Amino acid sequence: MGNYKTYLPAYYAPHITTNIRTGAKKVTAHIVEKEEYTLDMLAAEIAQATTVTVADVEAVIAAFVAFSMKHLCEGHRVELGALGKLFPTLKTTPVAYLEDIDKSIKRMLPRFLPGEQLNAQMAQATFVMVAPKSSQGEALESKKEAIYAVVGHKPPKPSGEGDGEGDGD
Repeated sequence: MGNYKTYLPAYYAPHITTNIRTGAKKVTAHIVEKEEYTLDMLAAEIAQATTVTVADVEAVIAAFVAFSMKHLCEGHRVELGALGKLFPTLKTTPVAYLEDIDKSIKRMLPRFLPGEQLNAQMAQATFVMVAPKSSQGEALESKKEAIYAVVGHKPPKPSGEGDGEGDGD
């Protein structure tokens, strides 16, 4: 498969955080998740981009998921190419004696490590600020004004400085 470019921006919403020690308020960005993209939706998209039927793609994906889970539970790392890798880890409690180590294991957990290509593509993502759960201009402006009331505006750059871009407000 080739290198796919992301065409749509990721949406984020501003969120006010408070330092519990000092009470200082700052604003941070949180991703606004879009609707869940299911395996069925992915299978349909793959089938449309290839000569394979949706049913065949769904069967391959179902087998991929089943065998990936099997091998993870057996302690294998599952390589996913440019996407990254899944690997098993253990949740344990430290114990004083080697003889007690079996009892310290709480459960096995899956972990995901993104691949270099996935990281590179995500680093090139573009972003658009929206009001939480809404992309309407009035709601966004209202949210911005509420945040400015708490954390204030960024001071303007003195004239003659900067890179010619706006101050981000």
